[in-house]
Amino acid sequence: MADAAALLLWKPLQLAAEAGPVGDASGSSNQGKGKQPLGKAAAAASSVSTSEASAASAPAAAAGGKGGSDQSSWKERDSKLKAFMDKLPNNFDYRVSFEDGKFAFVDSKNIVLAQAKVKLLMSYNLVKKSVVGGWANPSVPKQYVGTEVKGIKNVDAEPKESDNMAHQIADASGCRYVYKAVNRANWVYLGLADLKMVDPKQRVPFNSTTGYLELVVMIIARLRKVIMMKQVQPVSIAKAYHDAGFLFFQQAKTTFSADANAVKTLNAGGKILMRIANDLKMWAMDARRAHNPEEVKQIMQKLLSFEQAAILSGR
Repeated sequence: MADAAALLLWKPLQLAAEAGPVGDASGSSNQGKGKQPLGKAAAAASSVSTSEASAASAPAAAAGGKGGSDQSSWKERDSKLKAFMDKLPNNFDYRVSFEDGKFAFVDSKNIVLAQAKVKLLMSYNLVKKSVVGGWANPSVPKQYVGTEVKGIKNVDAEPKESDNMAHQIADASGCRYVYKAVNRANWVYLGLADLKMVDPKQRVPFNSTTGYLELVVMIIARLRKVIMMKQVQPVSIAKAYHDAGFLFFQQAKTTFSADANAVKTLNAGGKILMRIANDLKMWAMDARRAHNPEEVKQIMQKLLSFEQAAILSGR
């Protein structure tokens, strides 16, 4: 669920892709700050940053065409998306579930005001000035990531270039608008289609607890895969996941303080991630144990038990 939590974890989920370092994503809070065109917000959710995970967000629109973007059309559609968002309450937030490809704008009580189909287009790391396409994230189902565009794959780019890249991916992916999740370290671009307001009589809560829970389970599953593939050193991945767990705690104390279920699940997720990190650190400090097949098996069993703990923590 909360995108801030999920998207903040983009960095550790990229560890395998980069041989050294962001997932399901769920809504992150923009607190009404997202009513501005794409490119004018601050910086997005993903790698290890501070408690400033409350994501301001920004829209942009997608035109048709492949291999390039019709900027005049993007400008027009961006204006339409901004006008759409201006109709939302000032304290609106957003939610994303990559399990079923759903995006929603919600009110302060987590009630869905508007909804759309969503695809993860790409992320932009402001520190490294690098772009990673959504298709490079193995944790998101293929049908919910953007179509790969030639020339945009784990590339270095200036911030001003990233918006256009997101436009190109959205064009190729059939997305009409682009919503940019923002935090001071990264930008995460979400492609939207079929965006519409929900009839007031049919509005229901967005299940935030399930989203956070799915996120934790997804991260643990990805961690197991990375360890088995031996793509990174245990100490490196342990540090990344320890930092990710810390972000869970920070997020629980700030953005979602009004959502008791979300706070509970965030804290549970953070504890699980930190337990994984500590186990991996101990495992990596002893070279003999690190290369012992039986020890690897035990670590895998522990991770499976953590996954079960994550499932139980959300109920």
